[in-house]
Amino acid sequence: MTGEYAGEVAEDDYGPTITRRRLGRIMRQLRERTGLSLGEAARAIEYTTASLSRLENGQQGLNIHVAKSMLDVYNEVNRYEEILDLCRRSHRKGWWQAYGIHGRGYITLESDAESARTFEPLLAPGLLQTAGYARAIFEAQGEVRPERIENGVRVRMIRQERLRDARRPLSLEAVVHETALRCRVGGVEVMYGQLAHLAELAELPTVSLQIVPIEAGAHVSMAGGFVILRFPRRVLPDTLYVEHAFGGSDTEKKHEVDRAKLKFDRLRGMALDEASSIAFLQRLAEDLQ
Repeated sequence: MTGEYAGEVAEDDYGPTITRRRLGRIMRQLRERTGLSLGEAARAIEYTTASLSRLENGQQGLNIHVAKSMLDVYNEVNRYEEILDLCRRSHRKGWWQAYGIHGRGYITLESDAESARTFEPLLAPGLLQTAGYARAIFEAQGEVRPERIENGVRVRMIRQERLRDARRPLSLEAVVHETALRCRVGGVEVMYGQLAHLAELAELPTVSLQIVPIEAGAHVSMAGGFVILRFPRRVLPDTLYVEHAFGGSDTEKKHEVDRAKLKFDRLRGMALDEASSIAFLQRLAEDLQ
């Protein structure tokens, strides 16, 4: 896998999430430049302090009218049109919304990332799943509406296309525990296809895949998996995403992201190297025949 694979990304290519977060950071910088506290600025624009805090953190959108009021309060003239344009673009819909996925979850972050490092203890990584494997996962979760299941499967397949995208590739480093590969999700046929698919994708220049064998014993992330995302030209700080049974959460806090990076490096150190991992996948697939 190449280390710096991602190419240049035009600002217009950024999705609504990264645009909203960039906008929030800019507005915070403008406020701080004027010397106004969060509470003082909120009163000046007739906003609540909590709402202004969410806006600056990229958790809440900013409409044109409020943006103009803020720019007046902050005495900003030179970046007026730039900021209003960011404001408009932050309200664009993401491609995933056409498939019934809303909110500001993991997909909105991954769509703007240039690289992802992920540890999966119980599942094949979403970016490396086959349609059959993904479908079996959704069905096991009790989702009974077929259209919802098929939309979820389609979204995973679209996400996977970026691994082969020459213009905006996503670089993926994945560490997967052997336990995830032993669980026969969807039955023997589906699992055989999934193992073969992992071995195939591991040959891509954008993908690094390593397996932690069961024999390695206890490891530093027994409680679950995680993903570390990096963004183009560092317009956002590295972000840690942790999924759980009822959703997920993300953080940009440096000390938490750094802890995750250290854990990931330790997991890689325990894992088989890339060539041995591909051979291991091939042996597992042969055992299913």
